[in-house]
Amino acid sequence: MDPWTITGSAVAVLAAVYFVTRNRSLRPEVSVGSLLKQLDDSYTVLTGAIVQGEHGMIRLDYTVVSPYGVFIIKECREPGRVEVRLKQEEWRVSGGGPKKMYNPVWDIRKVIGKLERLVGKYPYIPLVVFTRARLTGDSDFNIMDAGKLVGHIRSFRELRLSDDRQEKIVGILS
Repeated sequence: MDPWTITGSAVAVLAAVYFVTRNRSLRPEVSVGSLLKQLDDSYTVLTGAIVQGEHGMIRLDYTVVSPYGVFIIKECREPGRVEVRLKQEEWRVSGGGPKKMYNPVWDIRKVIGKLERLVGKYPYIPLVVFTRARLTGDSDFNIMDAGKLVGHIRSFRELRLSDDRQEKIVGILS
């Protein structure tokens, strides 16, 4: 076999591996909804709950009501590499061309603030879940890739909500 063919093939394979691992934009998207189906009956999963806000409607991607708290989940589907900067309004996303996204942590905190005023003060746990991105930069306990979601939710074991309070919250958000 020609040495140039072997060299060219090796370079092409290495470039493909580098691109896929660097950007992860070619990976299949993970569905947060399908992951949440792994939770047992002590968790109530609500999808697309809508609550009336002061200036319009608030849509929650996913809400998980449990004895351990109310998990408010924001699903982020950006492919590529996301540079997490907790104190900045915008985060840089690379892969398929540079772009920016609004800080989802700020967004979910605003939603929880509105929920506290409308629904009541409960133990809300904000989770920002990326389904296709590779996260770099600042780390935060509640920002993760989708593969860590179910284990993270299950790690909360302190009982914080009675059955009555859980039913009340589910009733309001349903």
